[in-house]
Amino acid sequence: MIRFLIPMLAAATAMADVPLKPNLTQYSKLWTDSPFTSKPVIEREVREVESPLDDFALSGISELKDGYYVVLINKKKPDERKIIRSGDDSGFKVLDVQWGEETWKDTVAKIQSGAHTKEIGFDEQVLAVKQPPAQQKPPQAQPGRPVIPGLNQPNPAAQPGVRTPRPRVVRPPTPRPNTNNK
Repeated sequence: MIRFLIPMLAAATAMADVPLKPNLTQYSKLWTDSPFTSKPVIEREVREVESPLDDFALSGISELKDGYYVVLINKKKPDERKIIRSGDDSGFKVLDVQWGEETWKDTVAKIQSGAHTKEIGFDEQVLAVKQPPAQQKPPQAQPGRPVIPGLNQPNPAAQPGVRTPRPRVVRPPTPRPNTNNK
């Protein structure tokens, strides 16, 4: 029987195909779900998105038939203002207004800009009227001497006893009559 079995095994191995390299995806579950390896910790950063409404304060508000007329002023750039009217597509929308019970400064408007919503009120610092810079007074003229712009003016804080130099005035030469003609 062994004589019969040995040639049969030799013939079977001669007819067999060449072994193929196994597909890597077939074993991927072994290294992804292995109890012997630790999985990486995925940290999700929670970024607080800055709202465009954070920079604005309420500057004026009026109720209309079909909604509200709101003026917002930028706290960082006071020259920049946003005017919101009901029905306008400016990116800002007035959701609600709570009128102040004691003064108009207590009024708060609920404004929406995109996905951000914020209650905005009047800000005392933004609404304060700023005094214009003090203008310098023109120099006082001394009695009997007119003030001539561009000339050195006397300095009132100058040291006593020291005169300020006077501007030099050069007169053009006057033509003389020709005496060489005889």
